[in-house]
Amino acid sequence: MNNKLYAMKVLDKKILKSKKQQIHTKTERDLMVKINCPFIVDIKSAFQDEYKLYIVSEFLQGGDLFFHLHEKKKFSEDKAKFYSMELVLALDCLHKNNMIYRDLKPENVLLDSDGHIKLTDFGLSKIFETEDDKAFTVCGTPQYLAPEVLLRKGYNKSVDWWSFGCLLYEMLTGKLPFNIKKAKNLSINFYKQELNFYNMSEEAKDLIKKLFIFDPSLRLGSNNSDDIKNHKFFNNVNWDDVWNKKLQPPFIPKLKSDEDLKYFDSSFTDESIGSLLSKNSLKERQLSNDYNGFTYINPSIGKELTELSGDE
Repeated sequence: MNNKLYAMKVLDKKILKSKKQQIHTKTERDLMVKINCPFIVDIKSAFQDEYKLYIVSEFLQGGDLFFHLHEKKKFSEDKAKFYSMELVLALDCLHKNNMIYRDLKPENVLLDSDGHIKLTDFGLSKIFETEDDKAFTVCGTPQYLAPEVLLRKGYNKSVDWWSFGCLLYEMLTGKLPFNIKKAKNLSINFYKQELNFYNMSEEAKDLIKKLFIFDPSLRLGSNNSDDIKNHKFFNNVNWDDVWNKKLQPPFIPKLKSDEDLKYFDSSFTDESIGSLLSKNSLKERQLSNDYNGFTYINPSIGKELTELSGDE
């Protein structure tokens, strides 16, 4: 076709059913189709066969923040601020569309070839019917989980701002704020640990403290993302320029070709794709009926196909 690389997520219907993940998978596909944000990965198509679901998205060559944090140990405040600004707009875009992300962590923040960030992996996201809706499911990555999730009394978009505080702290210090190692040991007591802010600026320290307010209704960002945008940590930021990607990224990936995978861990790039192509037994065929309407083709793909064929 056009020799352009894309990323493809392959999901086994049998496994999804056994783990009761069908609704989450449908939500992921629906969210990616509905959302339009420069800092959220673009879906190109979605389709299925008798055994598996496939979600095709743009391929982002810059790797994820986890890879870069592991390499650098921590980021300068200016670098962390740049990524934070784009993350604020990504989360704000989701929240304004009555969606919550629920799995913000460095592994889910990708860099494009120009050095800008994009959120990916919406398998734990949720779409609300109204602004007043709440979620009750305990899900997410333990180290970034807001305390109200564990209380099972219902939570909303404030959980994303707690996770944002965890990620900002990690970028600035190279460490996780709370010593949570295993999901089965999760306890509210973990959040009572005294934080070490190391050599963090007063502005960064103040922002993180307000993102870690235990009461979600008092947490910064709970009422409006403008509370975060107007915080002194983001002094003099032109948010229109951030949205339009007019700011120079602190790091631009050095890529030799469109197939350069240097910013991805070899444990992923060396993995065999044989298992993605395997088939289940014939009696799983009826599982395909659980995903009516899953198929999608991004209009941009249709346009590319038209241009390549020469049709008008």
